[in-house]
Amino acid sequence: MKSLIKKLINPIELIKAYQFHKKQKKHIKSSQDLELMLYSKIIKTDMLHYGYFNDINIQPDSISIKDLEIAQMNYVDIIIEQILNKNDNILDVGCGMGGLSKILFDNNLKVQALTPDNNQKEYIKSKYPNLILHHMKFENFKSKEKFGTIINSESLQYIDLDIAFESVNHLLNENGQWIITDYFRNNNEGINSSGHLHKDFLENVNKKGWKIIYQKDMTLNALPTLKFAITFIDRFLSPLALFINEKIKYKQGWLHYLTKELRIKFSDKSKKELAALDPDKFITEKKYMLYVLERE
Repeated sequence: MKSLIKKLINPIELIKAYQFHKKQKKHIKSSQDLELMLYSKIIKTDMLHYGYFNDINIQPDSISIKDLEIAQMNYVDIIIEQILNKNDNILDVGCGMGGLSKILFDNNLKVQALTPDNNQKEYIKSKYPNLILHHMKFENFKSKEKFGTIINSESLQYIDLDIAFESVNHLLNENGQWIITDYFRNNNEGINSSGHLHKDFLENVNKKGWKIIYQKDMTLNALPTLKFAITFIDRFLSPLALFINEKIKYKQGWLHYLTKELRIKFSDKSKKELAALDPDKFITEKKYMLYVLERE
């Protein structure tokens, strides 16, 4: 306690704290980076996707970590099945922690990974040094070589649709395929506004000269992952957070008082993010789809 008070009244320490804050804010660009890091420690596939459960009626309290990993691999298998041009270059856009790219690489496919995220870049360079990795936004990516397949695995939602279609059009071979897995909003209502409107995406497909050669609605197959997440939070994370809060309140009352506003802000944000995981809301507000596109 004395050490903390000394730092709080020391201008030099406050300057150092501010500089550290700026550095970390620049490095950790979003809370999702931290979620990816946490997820990578739990699920050993280095993938953060909704996964694909064959048994859509599985009870959340019976889902194991192994079941989650199997669901992740089912999801990967579905994507690989759609890759027709297996001798051509493949671009994995928004590659996350590199899990999908690594599996494609291990299957002797000529894959290149792309991410704009600093944390993901460092992680992939360290764990998968043999992967070809591009560190930049998709819209800034230029390449002399063309790709037979471009994959947006839950990454299209972060890219403007006009930019995405234009970029893919420049990078894809004449007979190439664009594989997209993502969730799309059914309308503008709902608590979670992430994801493109489904009708906007379909309109862009038609007006920009593309055609859907394959589609698969995977919404129901993704719900067990959401149900597991809600159950895990309710039974483990929330009680743990309450325990830590009460522990600090009892042991370090002054710190509990000083961090009140911060804890309220964090609690409000957590409630909003938790509501977005609600399976009933998700199935009402969104569709989780697989699309394979070709030029007309």
